[in-house]
Amino acid sequence: MSTGDYESEEAGAAVSVGGENHEAAARRRLEIGVDIADIGPCKKHIKISIPRAEIERQYEESLNDLRKEAVVPGFRPGRAPRQLVVKRFRKEVSQQVKSALLMSSLEQIDKEYQLDPITQPRLDVEAIELPDDGPMDFEMDVEVRPQFEVPRYSGLKVQRPVREINESDVDTQLTRFLERHGQVVPKLEGAAEIGDYLTADLAFSRPDGQPLNEVKEIQFRLQPELRFQDGYIAGMGAALAGATPGDTRQVQAKLGSSVNDPTLRGATVPVQVKVNDLKQLRLPEVNQEFLASIDFESLDELRDAVRAALRRQVESQQRQALRAQVLDALLRATPFELPPDLVSREERNTIRRLVMELRQQGMSDEVIRAREAQIRANAHESTLRSLKEFLLLAKVADAEGIKVEDEDLAIEIESIAERTGESTRRVRARIEKEGMNESLLTQILERKVLDHILRNVEIEDVAQTAAESEGEGLVETVDHTATPPGDESQTAEGAAGETENQDAS
Repeated sequence: MSTGDYESEEAGAAVSVGGENHEAAARRRLEIGVDIADIGPCKKHIKISIPRAEIERQYEESLNDLRKEAVVPGFRPGRAPRQLVVKRFRKEVSQQVKSALLMSSLEQIDKEYQLDPITQPRLDVEAIELPDDGPMDFEMDVEVRPQFEVPRYSGLKVQRPVREINESDVDTQLTRFLERHGQVVPKLEGAAEIGDYLTADLAFSRPDGQPLNEVKEIQFRLQPELRFQDGYIAGMGAALAGATPGDTRQVQAKLGSSVNDPTLRGATVPVQVKVNDLKQLRLPEVNQEFLASIDFESLDELRDAVRAALRRQVESQQRQALRAQVLDALLRATPFELPPDLVSREERNTIRRLVMELRQQGMSDEVIRAREAQIRANAHESTLRSLKEFLLLAKVADAEGIKVEDEDLAIEIESIAERTGESTRRVRARIEKEGMNESLLTQILERKVLDHILRNVEIEDVAQTAAESEGEGLVETVDHTATPPGDESQTAEGAAGETENQDAS
């Protein structure tokens, strides 16, 4: 328990005064009363009582230190009568006494009880009073790490998806690459098909048919799935195939668990889609002029680059598949709960970290947007899973002595710079500016631990088809929500109470 880790600047300021008194108090053991009670998953309530004798002893130490430097008119420094110093500096002395006792008692509790907190203690320092008589009593809540044994992973059996990249795969990926340089033009003939661009009005209704939300003139590319910020429509592509401007189609949307209205979390709601406009994508002609514009000398060179990108994508998918299987198995074997309010507070950080990891893996912007929308729609469950994974892997790291060294961080930054074309100095500055340094260190530690685990498991290669590896490639993502404006800003704090006992593994 870090003695300065309180939840307000005022608290930190209060503990910071007292200087030498803190050090003096820390050198001796206080005779204090401590009562610790479990009040929830990984959550403890602590009552501390500091007896009058300890208060008086600290009061004398603080007063003696103050008298050495106190400036009182008519007296040289250190020569003012004790009672006059007490009267003139009563407030300052009391503040020093309280701060020193708080600091010393928290250090002592940390040392003697080994609570291993995972967040800052919730302690209102300003509300703590130093009484004129009797003991100084205060209470606080602490969220602590869950206690569990290091999970056994040696000999664990997992499957690694493998597939050969053929020319058809390269053709498909090349088409997707060319689409980035394509031109969206009106579709004057024919009906909507996968890959076309639509402008439509979406009217969401509640399960009972009452209006929920309406989004006008939404523009999106028609893919099998349309994903928004609080849910998704799995059959959008099939439902709108063959539609023309003016047509209306009915689909079903699945809402995430992070919507504000608890009655709608996880609900399936009807959606009416009215098609207003239809466009198509015109691919560029692959000639020498176009190839030169994208820094390739020939079509063969471009295809080689596409093939290399596919290999990296397959390798990333393999690693993610292995990671998911390992963590699924370990979490099943090592169940534990976390405080729901901790999970809710960590949601924003989790989203940022997971998105950064996707970028590190070289995922396309489309995949990142789709995955981020999915995470946001189910923020509480995603964060709960992420926190459990981290704590489990951190347990393995402690047991195996795995740490992140300065060299690991330097190599990671160099790798990011190579992928992004930036200088290492710029990458480092950006990470620090965005406050992502801790997330990057966590990512490196988890990867090192996972590498260690994978060296001790049995891996079976299993053939995978191209269709099975498509993943997020056939998902379109928009920034709109199915629920009314304002609901999407509600994180899963409201859902925490309903999901606190849910096993995200």
